[in-house]
Amino acid sequence: MVCMDLNQGKGLDNLYEFCSLKLHDGTLCFGRLDGFYMFTPENIVLTPTARAPMFTDFRLFNRQVACGEEYNGRILFAESLNKRRSVTLDYDENFVTVEFSSLNFTNPAQTYFRYQLEGLDKEWIEISSAERQGAATYSYLPPGEYRFRVMAAGNDRVWSPESVFRIEVRPPFWATLWAKVSYFCCFAAFWWLFFLFLRKRNNRKLLRMKEQETERQKEYLYQMKFRFFTNISHELRTPLTLIMAPLGVIRKKLTDEKAIRQLDVVSKNAQELYNLVNQLLDFRKVEMKMEKLNPTFGNLEEFVHSIYSCFQAFAVEKKLDFRLSVSEGSWNVCTDFDKLHKIINNLLSNAFKFTSEGGAVTLVLSEEERGGRPFARISVSDTGIGMTQDEAARIWDRFYQVQNGTKEVGSGIGLHLVKEYVQMLRGEISVESAPGKGSVFTLLLPMDSEAGEMQEAVSSAVSREAEIQPEKTEGEGKKKILLAEDNADFRNFLKDQLEEHYEVLDAPDGEAGEKMAIEHDPDLIISDIMMPKVDGIELCRRIKTNIQTSHIPVVLLTAYTEDGIKMNSYEVGADSYISKPFNYDVLLTRIRKLMEQQKERKQEFRKSINITPSAIAITTLDEQLIRKALELIERNMDNTEYSVEELSADLGMTRVTLYRKLHGITGQSPKDFIRSIRLKRAAQLLENTDFSISEIADRVGFSTPRYFARLFKDAFGVLPSQYGGRVRGRQEEEEE
Repeated sequence: MVCMDLNQGKGLDNLYEFCSLKLHDGTLCFGRLDGFYMFTPENIVLTPTARAPMFTDFRLFNRQVACGEEYNGRILFAESLNKRRSVTLDYDENFVTVEFSSLNFTNPAQTYFRYQLEGLDKEWIEISSAERQGAATYSYLPPGEYRFRVMAAGNDRVWSPESVFRIEVRPPFWATLWAKVSYFCCFAAFWWLFFLFLRKRNNRKLLRMKEQETERQKEYLYQMKFRFFTNISHELRTPLTLIMAPLGVIRKKLTDEKAIRQLDVVSKNAQELYNLVNQLLDFRKVEMKMEKLNPTFGNLEEFVHSIYSCFQAFAVEKKLDFRLSVSEGSWNVCTDFDKLHKIINNLLSNAFKFTSEGGAVTLVLSEEERGGRPFARISVSDTGIGMTQDEAARIWDRFYQVQNGTKEVGSGIGLHLVKEYVQMLRGEISVESAPGKGSVFTLLLPMDSEAGEMQEAVSSAVSREAEIQPEKTEGEGKKKILLAEDNADFRNFLKDQLEEHYEVLDAPDGEAGEKMAIEHDPDLIISDIMMPKVDGIELCRRIKTNIQTSHIPVVLLTAYTEDGIKMNSYEVGADSYISKPFNYDVLLTRIRKLMEQQKERKQEFRKSINITPSAIAITTLDEQLIRKALELIERNMDNTEYSVEELSADLGMTRVTLYRKLHGITGQSPKDFIRSIRLKRAAQLLENTDFSISEIADRVGFSTPRYFARLFKDAFGVLPSQYGGRVRGRQEEEEE
């Protein structure tokens, strides 16, 4: 049996509590598998630890940092670790190991430690020297200040005073206090600047809203002026028509030269007033951005000469020295001569207006080159009253008028229109003037404008030699025209002129015109747009949407020239649109052409065996009616008893209304219409089938072949037996 001394402190874990013995001298024995322990309690000696532990080593990333040794470019410990007991590390030097010792050399295996890193460890960590060396390791320490506290104890388990080692891990520069202060300042500055930006933007918005409101009010005033000018212009057009149209008619009938000269003076002034009205309407079109260029090819020299000749009589009347100077050169250009005429005409009109008797006005056409491009230089100079530099800079503004103290007044739109037209022509215009010395307006017009392909201006006018003959209906008298016009003078004038060729019915407004159209079934309707009760556009819409009158052509007359009015007129189905004042011959020609087109559609229906409703109807309503009538006749093609009464009942119309509709569209009565459809179907069967004449007659609803043959010959000029052979022979010739 082995006897071991327990004082040696080995193998104590193998003692068995139930195998123990106390001897008479106080010795204690504890058994084990391979022997026993025995000891005397009075002989046990405790080893207390009274001194605090000391720090023996410091490691960074498991690398020892010695006293005086340089680490990352600096010395961490200038003196001994145990004496310094503190270290300052960078944010990336955060893997540390602190080693410590209790200096227990008597029984080091019976030494115990407990430590805590304040700021990281929440509880004490206890170790013994028998388990591992006195050391504590911390990895990835966050930036901050820490106190490493450690105590030691011997086998008596009495803890010594603690030792403290301070560790400071400095934050990176972006996490320092100053950085955070900077962040806060930047954040505050950002929000302050953002607030200033919002306030400034709101102020700008308010200012812009005020400016827009000012512009809206200004534009509203302008629009009021526009509407006033436009309405006045429209009101002037009807009386102008009553002046100019009768003048033209009377002048043609007169032979007295003196009376003709007097009428020419009246006509000249009426034309001048007409030009002023057109200027107002052109101004409206320019402001609404509806004016378009219409470039044509022409000779600029001849054009300027024509304008010069128009003003010569005026110059003589006002006793002005009016001269034209044109330099030599090639003056063929492509431009919008209509707008150029308005520009030069306005400049000359102003020069004549503000130049007193005995003065001079000069129109000069010369060539100038700028930037390698040829320009036509057109200048209008006068010796009139002139104007200041400030006034010269503002004369292009709309409604601006020079305060010159003269009696001459204007609307303030002429030169504004000139400026707009010059810009459309891609030209330049300038003015030089001085008070009392006159003015010089200079227009530069590019001569190489690429305004599309140069094309000759084709002048289309109504031939005076082609006399308009009155239209006649088969077996009837003159064609019937309905005239709807609220102006009694103009209505009576037109009625007197049209009655030479047509039977004319007149109505004082659109409401009466609609009733008369339904009652009298005219061949054509002429209507003014501006009328009380029912205007012309509404009258046209009602005419074209009423099955009783939808086939009647409608011509609208109006003083309005805007494209929007024209679009509305054509949208409601108007067949023609003529602006006031108009040439009376143009109106007669348009009436004749509309009636000829209607006559051609009827003839086409009679000739063609293939019926296309859209080709013979002028409105969708009429096309639907013809299509439905064809379907009904086709459905009852072999029914010999299918009559006009049944067709009108199936169409939901009275027999009288059906007669008027079919006669107005096809020129045939309902009975003839049904018969013609049967015969056309028979002709198609003769062309495309081998049926006998008796079978075909039966299929198309004729009671006897003889009656069918007679009607077929009346319609096509040959018997049914000859028709098929003739058609096939013609087809063979075409194939050859």
